[in-house]
Order: sequence, then structure tokens, then C-alpha cells
Amino acid sequence: MTTSELPEHLAKHEVRYADHRQVERDRLTPMMQHYAEVKDQHLQQILLYRMGDFFECFFQDAIVVARELELVLTSKEAGKEVGRVPMAGIPYHALDRYASQLVEKGYAIAICDQVETAAQAQGPLVRREITRIITPGTILEEGMLQARRNNFLAAVVIAGEHWGLAYADSSTGDYWTSQSTGLEGLTQELYRLQPSEVLFPSAAPDLAGLLRPGQSKPQQIPDCLPDSFCYALRSPMPFELHEARQRLLEHFQLRSLEGCGCEQLPLAIRAAGGLLDYLGETQRESLAPLQKPRTYSLSEFLILDQQTRRNLEITQTQRDGSFHGSLLWALDRTMTSMGGRLLRRWLLQPLLNPEAIRNRQAAIQELCQDGRLRQDLRSLLQKIYDLERLSGRAGAGTANARDLLALAESLLPLPELAPVTQSCPITLA
Repeated sequence: MTTSELPEHLAKHEVRYADHRQVERDRLTPMMQHYAEVKDQHLQQILLYRMGDFFECFFQDAIVVARELELVLTSKEAGKEVGRVPMAGIPYHALDRYASQLVEKGYAIAICDQVETAAQAQGPLVRREITRIITPGTILEEGMLQARRNNFLAAVVIAGEHWGLAYADSSTGDYWTSQSTGLEGLTQELYRLQPSEVLFPSAAPDLAGLLRPGQSKPQQIPDCLPDSFCYALRSPMPFELHEARQRLLEHFQLRSLEGCGCEQLPLAIRAAGGLLDYLGETQRESLAPLQKPRTYSLSEFLILDQQTRRNLEITQTQRDGSFHGSLLWALDRTMTSMGGRLLRRWLLQPLLNPEAIRNRQAAIQELCQDGRLRQDLRSLLQKIYDLERLSGRAGAGTANARDLLALAESLLPLPELAPVTQSCPITLA
């Protein structure tokens, strides 16, 4: 962002710098020097810098935030020889609301919070550190997620016509990986998953920020990756086979990956390891517990291409793309958000194995014919909140008192639910 991109009303007030990299650091005030140092480490994210009751943005980030959130763009004195620089801020108690809007628009956010009070400060500045990085694929906060659909982060590794794919929902702990041949299959699998963010290893010297949907893709991103998703270019190192395998083994405390089904799938391992490295970097101490990666093959399921899903109106209508009126809207009478997400996955990934199909049909028939069983299950399930996401936030250390109370209330019906489900002659894997 250049000086010429400064809004007109700021340019009139002799605000000269639209980018923190244009300023000589020794001319900045101590606080602005610290801001610039932190921003240097997070060029790919919008930096929200805590100052009292507000999270403030400066320089290029202030201009972006003011434009995207329709906030007033003001300025702040940054040093006697520097003058005023662009500034925009949000109240700290409204962080989730504004962060959600930025993430929906495809931006990543780095939160630099105060980690001590003014009374505890040893010098002129209160100590601040990056406490959380929020990207479209790493959201944990309840208010920023859709209850009945997964929020997937995907990672892709391509070698010729072969590819490896890993995807995870850090809010629920789901973690899957696959490897196959034929780039068209990769394209259709991404369309099925609709990931909020896709990681792709690149040797480009200057890794840009998130590429938002519709932006022109750089040369490093191949044509088989649809431009309707957010992309984050990553260093190739975490995606190297040795690095990726070692990270997976250490994180899940395993001796081999045979139990995960991917020991002989090097591209799948590379994608899974690169994804895990990204989660560790962004979530830091608040890394939510993940399940061990489970491996699947495309041959296990019926592949529905994007056009077929659109024609069948499985999750949205053709006319206006809304959920209301779709097949899932008509079928979904599940009592919990967990059931809603599962039903969505079932519809988008139909089974091919005849025995598994018949087993699923028999279970549905049983519930249709046994009204007492169905009513007992519904009455118990309606007392249960979203256990997957509640336990995820609890494991990440970000659960609040309301989350813990909901978790406790959800566990109480389980002793009653167990004998009811055990009485069913048919179970689903």
C-alpha cells in the first residue's frame, strides 16, 4: 500500500505514511516501534493491537479495517518527525463481532493483547504479545461458526497427477486425510468439502497474505484448485515427508502411522503434517485437541461433481443459492448440531458399499417403525448441546463459564441415552 492510497481526508491532514515499512523505526514512539516490530512478524494478518479498552490498527491495516468494517478512519501521532499515521479501532468487548466480519471477508487476524496490567509493567510500556491468530479455517469461537456445518481447514500437496489432501475442523476435532490420482478428483473433493481455507506449499520468497475468493491466483497455485476458496501459501518445509511424519508421530504420541491408515501414503502424510504445523502456529497455546487422522479413499464413496450437486439442490437451491428449499433443508430434523453436520456429510458423500447402505436403511426403518424408541431418543437428544465444539473449546482452554455449564448439562443425559441406544438391534459405524 503506497502513500497515494491514503484516503483524501487523511492526506489533507498531512498523514504521509500508508505502510509501516515506509517509516524509519528510530523516529517512531516506543509504542509504535513495538507495533511495527510485531507487524513485521505478521505481514499476512491484520494486526489488532490492544490499547486500553480498544484494539487498534495502524498504517495499512487501519485503512483496510476502516474500509471493510465501515469504521471511521482517524489518525494518531507516531513521533515528532513522523507525524500522524492512519488509525482505526474496535472496542475490545466487541472483538468477536468485528473479527467475524473480517474473517467472513477472507482476512486473517493476529490479536496482540496486553498480558499484564499497567501496575505490573516494569517499563514505560505494558507488555503485549500475540495471543491468537484467527484465520477462516481455524475459528473456535461459537459466535463465528455455523452450528450445522463444519468449518474445514484443508491442506493440499500435488506431485504431477498425484495428490494428497488433509482436512480438519479444529472446533470439533475431525481430522481426515486421503491420497489419490487425477487432479479432477481433487477439484471435486474440495468442492464437496467447501473448506474455509486451503493451505498450499510454495517456494515463493514472499509469501503473500490470504488470497480471498475471486482474487486472481498467483502462478504458484495450480488451475485445479478452484478460485472460490481462500488460499494461504505456506513454506514447503512443514510439508516435507520427514518433517510432516515426525510432527504427526510426536503430536499424537505414536510409533507409526499404520493405525491411521496412511503409513504408505506419503502425499497424505505431507498434507496432514503441514496442516498440523499451521494449526500449531495459529492457535499456539489454545490448540484444540484433534482426533488421530483417519484415512479414506475416494473409491469408498459416490463422487458427485459440482454441477450434479447444484442440479440436485442438495445443500442450496439453484435459483438463489439459499439453504431454504434445498434437499438438506427438507430432510434435516435432527435434534443436535452434531446430527445436522453428520447428515450434511452423509448427503454430500453417499456410500457405495451395498452392505453399509442396507445397514443405514435398516436403522432408518427401525426408527420409522418404532415410535416409542424414536420419541425416547428425541427427548434425550434435545437436552444435549454441541458436545463436539464444547469439548473442543474446553480442550483448547478457551471455554467460558457458560460453555462449561452447557458441557455439564449435556453429559447428564448420557447415562439414560446409553441403554436406549443399546436396545437398538442395528448400529451405525
